[in-house]
Amino acid sequence: MRCLAGWPFCLRLRLLAPTGIAPAAYARSVRPPQEGSVGSVIPEFATLDEAVRASFSLDSCRIVAIHEHGDAAVALFDTRPSAEPYLYEVHYQRENGRWSEGSSSNGAGWQRLKPDSDLGVVTAWGEAPAGADQIRAELEGHVLEEAVVSGVYFVVWWDVLAADPQVSAFRVNGEWVRAPTMGELFQAQRATWLRSRGF
Repeated sequence: MRCLAGWPFCLRLRLLAPTGIAPAAYARSVRPPQEGSVGSVIPEFATLDEAVRASFSLDSCRIVAIHEHGDAAVALFDTRPSAEPYLYEVHYQRENGRWSEGSSSNGAGWQRLKPDSDLGVVTAWGEAPAGADQIRAELEGHVLEEAVVSGVYFVVWWDVLAADPQVSAFRVNGEWVRAPTMGELFQAQRATWLRSRGF
């Protein structure tokens, strides 16, 4: 059996089509017609607010924050507001005066702003420690401070080359406290996992 990716992300090709139908033939039968441009099937909106609100049903999620920069924007959603947050970012672009949704991800990072440019937008987001009301983060020497909203932070750098941001501190109860390193976060997650299994 062939796989689309290596272990453990193995997806058996036979699962892609109903029994007895070749996956390639099935894909051709369910593919949308190629009439018109791809843009004609992507919903467009007069305002950024309309585009953002169309991304998810607001009955099942909340908008954490929206950052807009010229003809680009990025929004952070909590898609599980009644329990432990499940954060999801969505990028938007304005073309010919109309806003539409672009790429999205359940992880922060870098996104190209225009196909013909090496510049993009870098995001950093996650849960903040209890009592935190501000975050300080750095990207290539450019330090930003942002408010923590409902226990979640969202920091955005525009018109930058691809790079990895570093969260350096949180303001907790009025005092700046060093943020944990990735190694420290990993060790804490590992310890929690081991405790939950009785080790």
